[in-house]
Amino acid sequence: MTTDPAGSAAFVSAVSAQHPSPAAPALLPDTPMQKVVLPGLVDLMLGNVTVPGRFDPHRVAGFVTRLEDVPSGSASVLTKRYGLDQVPGWPSCADLHVLRFYAHSPVPFIAPFERNVYQMELLEFPAGTELWRIDDHGTEQRIAAYLHRQIGWVGTAPVVLGPGRWNQPPVPLRPSVRRGLVASYQGGDFDADFGPRPGEVTLHPLPGHAVPEGFLEHAGTYAQAVSVSDLDELVLLRWRLTWQGLPVELIESGPNQAVVHYLGDDGQHASDVGLAEVDYRVWRGSIPRNELGDVQQERVPVSD
Repeated sequence: MTTDPAGSAAFVSAVSAQHPSPAAPALLPDTPMQKVVLPGLVDLMLGNVTVPGRFDPHRVAGFVTRLEDVPSGSASVLTKRYGLDQVPGWPSCADLHVLRFYAHSPVPFIAPFERNVYQMELLEFPAGTELWRIDDHGTEQRIAAYLHRQIGWVGTAPVVLGPGRWNQPPVPLRPSVRRGLVASYQGGDFDADFGPRPGEVTLHPLPGHAVPEGFLEHAGTYAQAVSVSDLDELVLLRWRLTWQGLPVELIESGPNQAVVHYLGDDGQHASDVGLAEVDYRVWRGSIPRNELGDVQQERVPVSD
């Protein structure tokens, strides 16, 4: 993938032309969002495949739009509406794959171009996220659904041989660094995912903690959807630092290596210091753990 920022401008201009706006509309909890999936990542999602230091199937970041801002059409038509035909290096495919989910909160989104395109900060997928395939006739088919972080992706359509069949759910997220949504509920501390419905979060007991009464069992895991209004606290937790002059977030940490996610948009600088463009305009990479320096905790309050 190219690090040329001209690709970003093409994407933004193409989407904005559908519904021009002087400023990006406010996002409500029930605003449907859509994100185009880089073709090479589709099978990795379907198969719940983690590529260390590069990709995991439980998290998402990058350019997103409101579903209503990009009219439906065939894969080739949508490719042009999204400006992907102007992005150097974007693979040419017969089908287009998109993620669909509710916004839930404006906190993870910024609108750097003040148009109808939003930059989504790194977040664990909302419970209930769906993966759709659109062919060149405009036929849409849901091919997978993300239940929550303890289950992963569940296929809803046949998958051919390959990575898409490698790991059958449940395939839980097992991070070495606690980050993302964390919630306080009835005096307890929980990891959380947005959803499945607007105004809700799905709570997950912390490893080693007792399962609270009332949590529902599914495939050997326990979780509970509750209203955001019933929580004592909901925050977006992350660990920030500066590495090689770049603002990054620590997302994994081992004895000798750490994985960082770039929080900026200078793709050339990110590439020059060894980070990889793992999705369109999204950079990540492994670095020596002894280069982490001063890591600061950030807690951003979240409301619906």
